[in-house]
Amino acid sequence: MQFDTYTYALFLPLVFFIYWALRKRLNWQNAFLLVASYVFYGWWDWRMLGLIVLTTLTTWGTGLMMRGDRSANDRRWAAANIVLNLGILAVFKYLNFLRDSLVHLLGFFGMTPDWPTLHILLPVGISFYTFQAISYTIDVYRGEVKPTRDVVAFSVFISFFPQLVAGPIERASNLLPQFLRRKSFDYDNAVVGMRQILWGLSKKVIIADTVGSYVDDLLYNPYVYGPTSMIWAGILFAVQIYADFSGYSDIAIGSARLLNIKLQPNFRYPFFSRNMKELWQRWHISLMSWFRSYVYFPLGGSRCGKGRTCLNIMVVFALSGLWHGADWTFVIWGFVNGLLLLPFVFLPRKRLSDVASWRDLPKCLLTFFIFAMVFLAFRANGITHLGEIVDVIVNGSWAQRPVHGQPLFYIVPFFIIEWLGRRQEFPLQRLPMPTWARWLLYWALLIGISIASLDRSAQFIYFQF
Repeated sequence: MQFDTYTYALFLPLVFFIYWALRKRLNWQNAFLLVASYVFYGWWDWRMLGLIVLTTLTTWGTGLMMRGDRSANDRRWAAANIVLNLGILAVFKYLNFLRDSLVHLLGFFGMTPDWPTLHILLPVGISFYTFQAISYTIDVYRGEVKPTRDVVAFSVFISFFPQLVAGPIERASNLLPQFLRRKSFDYDNAVVGMRQILWGLSKKVIIADTVGSYVDDLLYNPYVYGPTSMIWAGILFAVQIYADFSGYSDIAIGSARLLNIKLQPNFRYPFFSRNMKELWQRWHISLMSWFRSYVYFPLGGSRCGKGRTCLNIMVVFALSGLWHGADWTFVIWGFVNGLLLLPFVFLPRKRLSDVASWRDLPKCLLTFFIFAMVFLAFRANGITHLGEIVDVIVNGSWAQRPVHGQPLFYIVPFFIIEWLGRRQEFPLQRLPMPTWARWLLYWALLIGISIASLDRSAQFIYFQF
């Protein structure tokens, strides 16, 4: 079930009313949320529910078998569960990638193995809920979280429908306790949630889907266009994926707010960052926090000298690239982003203000441009396609004018609104304007969403991860 469909527009109010009707019975409320989450996930393919149930029960059972004292017994249980979860992820997401990589490697030495390609359906959101389950196992092992005996509440923690498919990736210390205590309806929080859902839908449907159609055309055959068009495609794709993914996060967080459940922010206006380090502190926050806690710090972080720090950064970003997709283009994307962060290991630390000012705009534009150019590797359909894009940029005719300037009519107003609202969690959170003006804006966005969705229905980009 997708957020930007009429099905979800009916599903969410139904969940909302039944959920609050059960507010005096926490166990029933959690049981209902679990059923609703499984219906939401099973809407794509009910057969994949078995995987999420397996992940849930094995992770919950592993937690009960550990004492949280880092003993040898705990270490064995934690390792077994992590291997199981990563094994499931590897089979469904990376098996064909490994097969193809080995075939190409052996072909380099003159061998041509005839290994069949397995037709494995990638479960939606498997990377997200797998990482969430692994974080619980590690936190219990470290003694940072006490294992819960409430299997229903834990199942909801793993499968909570707003953030199940594309995050934010939640830590048990934040999300799980919210399912273990009774909640009261918060009208003001629900109103903010509705505004956040509206803003998320606007970003997805009006911006991401519209801009995405131009990106597809530009990159379908790079040799039709010149270098400036390829650069423009990179800029447009950066806007598309930001509006698409942060739009999903806004809808997820807003939907959870309606149930008085707080999810962590996943984006903090990353395109108003003044350097690449700040950008990665504002982009996909939950994933980078996960890698920092469970990969970077265990490897030594920045405590083992500058050389080791550089290596740890490169490992984190290479894994981050591979997490996004089973293709070498994602590894390249992660590797290049890691390289761009290495200078900050040697530069003196400089504390920046929380938000950028007008004087920072040149730095913001330069940072955004670098980020967008690297994201061409993320968008490329394989190494060959990426090579074609790079070849056009390097060897193409700069006399060819860029095409498809129409998206500027959507992008410029969008970024003006984001800039004006950058001190808030999202621009519509608090609107200092008369009631009539606010409602005029709401209706304008709703009409824009309705018009923009008439001729297209694009899946959220991060559903493939």
